[in-house]
Amino acid sequence: MFSKLSSLRLHNKIFFTYSLVLMLMFAVIFGIATILINRTFNAQLDKDVNDLKKIISDLYRQFLQGIRDEVAAKGEDEDVREALKTAERGGIREIPPTNFDVFECGNSEGILVLSQLDNDPRIGSINAEILKVKTDDKGVKDTIRERIIRIDEDPQLVVEVTQWWEWGFITGGKSLQKWLIGALLSQPSEHPVFLVKKKDEQEEWVSLNTSAHKSPNLKEEWEKQLKLNQAEGKPVDGLVVTMPSNQQPVSLDTTSETLDTPIYTVFRADILRAPYITPNQLPFVELIIAYSHEERIQWQNRMLIILFWSVGAGAFLVYCSSFLISRRITRPIAELQKGVNEISEGNLSYQIAVESKGEVGELAEGFNTMALALRKSLEEHRSAERIAVWRDVARQLAHEIKNPLFPIRLSVENLQAAKDQPEIFERIFKECTDTIIEEVDRIRGLIDEFHQYARLPAPDRNPISINEIVNTVVKLYMEFSQAQNIEIVKELSSLPPLSLDREQMERAIGNLVKNAIEAMPNGGVLTLRTFATPISENFTDDRFEEDRDTHIEIKDTGHGMSKEALKNLFNPDFTTKADGTGLGMPIVRRIITVHDGEIDVKSQENVGTTVRITFKNSSYHTGEKKL
Repeated sequence: MFSKLSSLRLHNKIFFTYSLVLMLMFAVIFGIATILINRTFNAQLDKDVNDLKKIISDLYRQFLQGIRDEVAAKGEDEDVREALKTAERGGIREIPPTNFDVFECGNSEGILVLSQLDNDPRIGSINAEILKVKTDDKGVKDTIRERIIRIDEDPQLVVEVTQWWEWGFITGGKSLQKWLIGALLSQPSEHPVFLVKKKDEQEEWVSLNTSAHKSPNLKEEWEKQLKLNQAEGKPVDGLVVTMPSNQQPVSLDTTSETLDTPIYTVFRADILRAPYITPNQLPFVELIIAYSHEERIQWQNRMLIILFWSVGAGAFLVYCSSFLISRRITRPIAELQKGVNEISEGNLSYQIAVESKGEVGELAEGFNTMALALRKSLEEHRSAERIAVWRDVARQLAHEIKNPLFPIRLSVENLQAAKDQPEIFERIFKECTDTIIEEVDRIRGLIDEFHQYARLPAPDRNPISINEIVNTVVKLYMEFSQAQNIEIVKELSSLPPLSLDREQMERAIGNLVKNAIEAMPNGGVLTLRTFATPISENFTDDRFEEDRDTHIEIKDTGHGMSKEALKNLFNPDFTTKADGTGLGMPIVRRIITVHDGEIDVKSQENVGTTVRITFKNSSYHTGEKKL
């Protein structure tokens, strides 16, 4: 992965790095926001449960105070007192109409006289617990107890208040379950609330609101989770219960979202015991509050979706901005890279037009200054090199011309001295003139070769066959090679035409063949090869022009060259021949160089020499079929 990243362009690296950093930053923000949202909702859960407990507790206190007020009012009602007196005298035990589910009256001795329950077996007996109320400071006692309200009914939890007067006592009570259902139904809530009752030593959960009725299996799931937590030693207060999907509650609002698997946090609350001085004496009375996570999860999901889309929009903006910024940052660097490529290709007059300020602008200005200085330095170097080369060539040419001038001068002087002696003049005339002509021809040859080296024309490229050039050169030197008992071996591969100058290439290869033949005066083997080598691992014959280099190889088995001779082979003033000018191999290299080719020479004394010419540039290939 890192190797792939390292191969990216600079603006892509900047864009990738910038985007990665900002995306990580958004991911951290998203994670932190998610954690904060969860913590906020967890804190809100406790607050909501406490608020719900407080609401029920406050309603209960109001309910209890209302019973007290009603009991006090009944104690001052003349109809109640008259009914009590009538019952004591053995008259009719008729109870005046009341709003109580339980209503009882007794005399000053604590004997129950009147009861709303028909045929109450306690009538006429003393209630010791009621007598204790008389001793209290206020003569008022309220409690929750199990009472039978009607015949053939199970005992119900009744909130009752007992109050004493001088003439006796009154007890008024109302059904706790009935009141809770009415109070909670008047306040719609998504949180199920249950009343816990003991029945045959088992807990019974009585549904008190609509949400509780719609979650009938909540107690069963709670008990499963309770056993699991007890087995694992986990806390059992505030259990989180996930209902099965087939038990999901039906929302009253059909347009609202509902959870597939409702989740509740179940709390036990003894808030109904709080108003009593001695709550331990009360029967088993608790409320189950199942806090529904539905609204919380819906809000949480909405907030997360909003946060997610915000992060997504931010990421998109980051993507666009980072792309634009990376392009803006790297554009001057791309210009610098282009300038480097131009300089490397030899275009020293190229100048970078960078308008950036700061370090990049200074770098571009320095690059332009460097390019101009390099161009000037290179021109001066080339000029000095040309002067040095021509100085060496002129010295070599003067040396070579000076040698034949002496025999020419000597021949002319001999002719002048013998002009008055006809016998001698006739005898030396032919010899002297032949010497003069031979040396003049040698000077003319030197001048022609120097002229060719100095004024080598630009190549006139045309599609030609390398094998055809080799065959032409071999025919030219066939007689010369046979005279020296040299065997010529041709190993020519099928190659496509190349765009080359035929005359210059024939001259270059001919010069190399001539040198090879001259290096084998006692005979030998001259091998000429043409072949191609792949330059790509994905080589295919269908893409020859793009996937191969073309080579021409001339190999002899002659006397070879020393390391010193091989080192100076292409110097214009160097030659290993007695009558050589030293310009042959420099001309060959110039011809190959102007064709953008390469020439490589390997030689070993008494073994032979191998010269290889290579054309690498695909522009040589013409696209024609192989020849």
